Amino acid sequence: MPRTEDIGEPRVNSGDRDPVAVARMAFLSGDVERAKRMADKAISTDPLRQDAWIIKGRALVCRFDHAGAKECYKQALEIDEDNSEAWRRMAFAHRMNGELGDAIECWKKAIELDPNDPRTLNDIASALDEMGEFELAIEYYERTLKVNPDDPFARENIRLNRRILDRLAKRKD
Repeated sequence: MPRTEDIGEPRVNSGDRDPVAVARMAFLSGDVERAKRMADKAISTDPLRQDAWIIKGRALVCRFDHAGAKECYKQALEIDEDNSEAWRRMAFAHRMNGELGDAIECWKKAIELDPNDPRTLNDIASALDEMGEFELAIEYYERTLKVNPDDPFARENIRLNRRILDRLAKRKD
């Protein structure tokens, strides 16, 4: 039978470990509940920890609590409105909630802050695909390829969108 101190959060160096670092490790290992607990611990100690708000938001997205996640990202953005990661993650939460217009606005802000982030460029292009904005989606996929020329997803989606546009043009004729 394990001793009491062996149960729960790790005790080895736990007093010295940054709770956000522990939250990240928990999140990456799939322990979303622990990630949220550790993010909450960091926030209770220092409510201005953007990284804690973001990891908590990520944990909430995994729990399908998109409204809660958006609140976390909003807190991170109130601390620093120039946090491109917070804008990108806010966009994802909006998208998961079916709010594509709001998602696109958040991705645009993230791109304004970090114009060479291929994930953001791909994400906004994919959402534009979903909305039927194929020409604009192609522009974002092309920007992705300028940053990451080996991106097969962007290259394939450019090809598919051009085929769609060709078919739509033929229907008009």
